[in-house]
Amino acid sequence: MNIKAANIRKMTIQTIAVIVSFLIISTVIDFWRGKSLPVGNIPEGIYFDTLNQSINLSDISSEQLTIVYFWATWCGPCKMTSPSIKQLAKSYPVISIAMASGNNKNMPTYFQKFEAKNNVHIPIINDDNQAISKQWGVKVTPTIIFIKNKKILGYTTGISGYPSLWLRAWWLDK
Repeated sequence: MNIKAANIRKMTIQTIAVIVSFLIISTVIDFWRGKSLPVGNIPEGIYFDTLNQSINLSDISSEQLTIVYFWATWCGPCKMTSPSIKQLAKSYPVISIAMASGNNKNMPTYFQKFEAKNNVHIPIINDDNQAISKQWGVKVTPTIIFIKNKKILGYTTGISGYPSLWLRAWWLDK
């Protein structure tokens, strides 16, 4: 084996080791952050979005996989995850819950440009006093919870890219 081939093999093994290590660490962090999230059935409740439309997650999730996106306007990682959530909304219904983000006045515009361009609506529920996030056990933003048939199927916390979110949603929707 020549030196160039040996270097390529060594770099490939190192790259795989880094990716596997990242996946293990990411999974452990998700598990640790998510230990306060409810298991099994979703918390019951009817919520109202910033446009005063009622949202019943039990009804929405009984028809199809639904993504519940806990975020905040002041959250740096949320700003990096929100574009992925917007893309995911083209395939799955997304309900967003804005934690401790102020009043309803400016929030309806948060997803507005994307919605107009892509003919997709992402309702925003304002959880200014964090009652909903406490009910769901959410302590970290962003938190993305996958629900179907009134049950929590999976979740992830922290920065998430579109490919990993889409793959997780596809896998859970099977």
